[in-house]
Amino acid sequence: MLAPLLVALVLADPGDVAAPPPDPHAGWRHDAGLGAHSTLFTSKEGADYVFHSASVGYLGSVGSSGGFLHLFLLLPLQARQDGIGYATANYYGLRTGSDLLIGAQHRWSLGSAEVEAGPGFHMMFIDLPGKTGYRNFTALPMGVGAATVVRWRTHGELLSRTVTLGAYASVAYDYADPAHGNDLTHGLTFRIGATVGLGARR
Repeated sequence: MLAPLLVALVLADPGDVAAPPPDPHAGWRHDAGLGAHSTLFTSKEGADYVFHSASVGYLGSVGSSGGFLHLFLLLPLQARQDGIGYATANYYGLRTGSDLLIGAQHRWSLGSAEVEAGPGFHMMFIDLPGKTGYRNFTALPMGVGAATVVRWRTHGELLSRTVTLGAYASVAYDYADPAHGNDLTHGLTFRIGATVGLGARR
C-alpha cells in the first residue's frame, strides 16, 4: 500500500499541487471622486485665507502595498480673508484650481470593506482672476499629506472588474508657496467625498 503511494507522489505533476489563493488586494484600483475641498493658510504678513471648493477627480492606486495618485479639479465657491467671507463669483472671473496628492499606500480588509491609506507629497494650485476693479489671486501651496479610501464591492461589473462604491478623505500640511515668493507660514488642506470605481478583476 505504501509503495504505490510513494510512486504516485514522485510522479505527480507539480501543477497538481494547489496554488496559493490570489492576493485580494493586488492589482489596480481606479475611482472617480466627487466631494468638498477646503484649504486655509496664513501668510508671513499675518493674513489668513480660507477657500471652500467643489471638487471632482481621479483616485488611482496599485498593489497591496504600492503607489497612489489623487488628482482633483477645483471650483472655488467661497473665500474668507481674516474672518470675512465672500462668494468668489462676485469678485472673480473664471475660478479654477487643482489638487494633487501622490505617495505610497497599503491595503487591507476591514469587515466587508477594502481600506487603503498612506502618506504622500501634496500640491495645490488656485487661480482667481479678479473682475474689473479687483486684484487677481494665485496660490501654489506645497507640503505633505495623507489619504485614505474605503471601498465596498457591488454586484456590478465593468471591463471584467468589480464596480465599487466608496468614500475618501485626506489632510495635508503645506509649508511652501512659490507662487507668492514663499510668503506662507503654514497651511492645511482637507478633502472628503464619495467615489465610484473599478476594483479587483473578477
